[in-house]
Amino acid sequence: METENVAENETAESVVVETRFGDIEFSWDKGIYMPVGLLGFPEHHVFGLANIPNSSLDQFKLYQSLTDANLSFIVAPYNMESAVYAAKDLDLAQKSLAISSEDMAILMVVTIRSGQGGQGITMSTNLRAPILVDTNRQVAWQHILPNDKYSVQHDL
Repeated sequence: METENVAENETAESVVVETRFGDIEFSWDKGIYMPVGLLGFPEHHVFGLANIPNSSLDQFKLYQSLTDANLSFIVAPYNMESAVYAAKDLDLAQKSLAISSEDMAILMVVTIRSGQGGQGITMSTNLRAPILVDTNRQVAWQHILPNDKYSVQHDL
């Protein structure tokens, strides 16, 4: 991971991260702070969100740690009109995290695996533990929904 050269008393405005998709520049002021990190990665707190430079992956984003170039996730922005989540479950999550409905974005972590016998790939997402982002405060939490109707391995 590289950062721009800056004078001793200045703070870098951006960071260039050598991601698995090539070098991507992230602005620190657009970083997303996760006070408790992601499940399994509690020591990582600052992430950037970027388009993946591959047209076949347009529907996905890269959720990249800004402090560890080796830690990134492919995420799918949730379409609020899809009604995968019950409104009452989202309302409860919003209230528990103090996020207003107009400021909430939902990211679903995507898992990509080789298909059976090495043929193609399969993709799934964890509907039970989405990342809820307060877009106004640029703060996020991976929130475990208490309703067990949401699969931890929902095929895409």
